Amino acid sequence: MLFLPADKAHLFSKATASGAGCVVLDLEDGVAETQKPAARDLLRGLQDQIREQEGCEIGIRISSLGTPNGLQDMLRLLELTHLPDWVFLPKCESPRDLEQLDHLLQTHPSKEMTRICALLETPAGLSNAEAIASTHAPLHALAFGYADYTAETGGTMGWNSLVWPRGQLLNTAVQNHLWAIDGVFLDFNDPEGLEDEAQNARDMGYNGKFAIHPSQVSVINTCFEPSDEEVQWALNVLEQQKNFAGQGAFVVDGKMVDAPVILRARRVLGLTDSDAHP
Repeated sequence: MLFLPADKAHLFSKATASGAGCVVLDLEDGVAETQKPAARDLLRGLQDQIREQEGCEIGIRISSLGTPNGLQDMLRLLELTHLPDWVFLPKCESPRDLEQLDHLLQTHPSKEMTRICALLETPAGLSNAEAIASTHAPLHALAFGYADYTAETGGTMGWNSLVWPRGQLLNTAVQNHLWAIDGVFLDFNDPEGLEDEAQNARDMGYNGKFAIHPSQVSVINTCFEPSDEEVQWALNVLEQQKNFAGQGAFVVDGKMVDAPVILRARRVLGLTDSDAHP
């Protein structure tokens, strides 16, 4: 997912062609206070392109609904002919934040389905992660905003110093059948650092990571897409599962395979419980 400041709408076509699965038009921190009214106006010019990008979904990050900017962002969003594929709610700290957003989205005349991602960016948000994730409002993903989080805690943004909150968010997301998305890597001139962080997030179990520059998209995609070797391993495990059906654990490439390993193989291939082995 690539964040693009909404006041840079002239880059929209390049952003959607970057390879990002979703381009997020940012009305929050990516836009200077003086430019926010103009950024909202630019959304009108893009409304015909929302939901018309083949292979690329469109999202909008509004400002916190507890601020005047957030309410103005929401009013402009509801004026669009089509809702975006995603709405990103920053600094979410309680279920009420999501419920308020969902109530407002339900007033849009199109009644289109929109995925909601709650950004947990504060100690309060992380503390209330389970309540947020289990709210009745339709929620698709949790994301960790560690720049804001460390601004409050006074900690560093290094991987080791943030393992605990990342793990807390991931565990909550998995328990509630939500995606877990890692926050942005701020130095877009450091592809090696980005690769290390994205790979760590993927190894932990995260489903994706935000980008703030088109040059970061290919690095992130490479880290989160299963390698040819992983795909072949997963296919082999599921093929052997057929041969050993009803016999319990079996061995593939000298390693024991049981139910958790089979589940991992299915996840590598993107299969759900209802999907048959290809």
